[in-house]
Amino acid sequence: MSIEPFQQIFLGMKSPIYSVRFFLRNKGMLLLGTAPHILNLIIYFWIVRNIVIAKWIIPLFHSLALKWDGTFLAPLFNTVFIEIIIWIIGFLLYGIFGTAFVNAVASPIYDIIAQNAYEKTSGNKTPKQKFMDFIDSIISEVTKAVVIFCLFVLSFFVQIFAPIVFIVGIWYLGWNNIDRTLLLMNMPLRKRVLFGIRNWGLCIGLGIWCYIPIIGTLMAFSMAAAGAIVFAKFEKGKNLIKN
Repeated sequence: MSIEPFQQIFLGMKSPIYSVRFFLRNKGMLLLGTAPHILNLIIYFWIVRNIVIAKWIIPLFHSLALKWDGTFLAPLFNTVFIEIIIWIIGFLLYGIFGTAFVNAVASPIYDIIAQNAYEKTSGNKTPKQKFMDFIDSIISEVTKAVVIFCLFVLSFFVQIFAPIVFIVGIWYLGWNNIDRTLLLMNMPLRKRVLFGIRNWGLCIGLGIWCYIPIIGTLMAFSMAAAGAIVFAKFEKGKNLIKN
């Protein structure tokens, strides 16, 4: 006997709520999860303000404004207007690429969060991690980011596939967060994929949250904990059914 799909979906949907409780009880893990994003934001916007705008854009458009002074094109080279445009572009680019970058680089940190969440929820220990496990985690996150981007492009340009891609995307994003913990358990890729297929309800329930941009990108550390918690509770549920 196994946990019913609808029970799995409900468990998957509740797991981010459990992760909030986990972070409230483990504030050190919350600081660990937010630190990479805070540091990345500071560095990124410092570069935009002090290098891209101050050293490249403003001097360029200032010289163009002097060159076209007195013509109808002069207002287009207003530095204040250009700076506003650059900041808008900067925010958009950060939303598209910045979070994916920091999530890949900070993947080993999210592994620590997932490991801690799993162990505190299940009472079991994960296998000891080696240096190559951290490298595998980063490679795995980069690969998944590429897959997600390809799914987005496919659904955008080939509208007939959009509904299918949408459903597969929800499953994939949910499995992606659970897979972090499965990887910590040293499961081979084949078993990890089979787990996601056989327990699609867990992936769908968790994946729905990932379609909320702020949660799916800026709060990836929270979803790492949610994936660990949902797997731990799934294991407990299976043991209760067996007993």
